Amino acid sequence: MLGTLMGAIPGVGSSIIDWIAYFFAKKTVKNNEKFGTGDIRGVIAPESANNAKDGGILIPTLLFSIPGSGTAAVLMAGLILMGVQTGPSMVDENMPITLSIIWTLVIANIFATGLCFFIAKPVSLLTTINPNKFVPFLLVIISVGAYQASRDWGDLLLLLTLGFLAWILRELDWPRIPLIIGVVLAIPSEQYLFISIGRYGFDWLTRPGVIIIGVIIFLVFLYGPLVNFIKSYKSKRAKK
Repeated sequence: MLGTLMGAIPGVGSSIIDWIAYFFAKKTVKNNEKFGTGDIRGVIAPESANNAKDGGILIPTLLFSIPGSGTAAVLMAGLILMGVQTGPSMVDENMPITLSIIWTLVIANIFATGLCFFIAKPVSLLTTINPNKFVPFLLVIISVGAYQASRDWGDLLLLLTLGFLAWILRELDWPRIPLIIGVVLAIPSEQYLFISIGRYGFDWLTRPGVIIIGVIIFLVFLYGPLVNFIKSYKSKRAKK
């Protein structure tokens, strides 16, 4: 359920669903002391959510022409090249195409599940490799991937900065998810903010939907400090 819901959020779910599912599982299951040391539940939670997100990504892609990931953008571009316009017509005029995409996804998951039964054992041997041997290789791949997108040296500088900030957050035992969400949503949030101001001025702030979302965001920010205050208050009462 979490994977599907997060996958339906354009540009967010596909980037952070693994992290959110992992920490959600860690916070909700019992006896989570071994999370981070090989607890199988910490593997099942993000991987199942990661698979479930594909179905959720189809919702904004097919119904609203808003691709939820890079793969969804390629799918939407392919449909447009074939003369199929994504949007509400996908559940009306183009319903057979929509059902074909859904059943293709279902069959692909069944096929992948069967394949995993045969390759799980040899692939699991990768976990026996000393991290000191493959981390340098991964760093090279990550650096090349960060640079090739725009071929700007600033992206490599951003990669090093984010890596350093993530390391600091890990040492302080602070969550790194907000940092990832901020990086992913920073540019589109700024773009759509200027689009909204340019089209509606500041009147869009008075719309009911915007007010509801603003209240939800405020409550989310308030939730953490409030919970910590209640826990601190209860612990002081218990000591007395």
